[in-house]
Amino acid sequence: MVVVINDDRVSDVEAYLPVAKAFAADAAAHDPGCISMEVLVDPAVPGRVLYLSHFESEEAFKAHAAGATFQKHLPELGKYFISAEDTILNVIE
Repeated sequence: MVVVINDDRVSDVEAYLPVAKAFAADAAAHDPGCISMEVLVDPAVPGRVLYLSHFESEEAFKAHAAGATFQKHLPELGKYFISAEDTILNVIE
């Protein structure tokens, strides 16, 4: 299992959050290998939104990132997007 931390910077957090939450719920419900996805905000850093996700494997995450759910939500997410950085961590079991 992997944990993925996607660290986004967005132009309007309040407008972005409903779109981000819909995307996260859709991914967790429909993307193979996506175990969970949460949306977090950092009150200390304006414009910072994080996705904390659990995937069965790094390959499942990569398939999610290239898949239909991401493409479906990209037009709305993209309106506010400035930058992103992914960190992929292996869970030690």
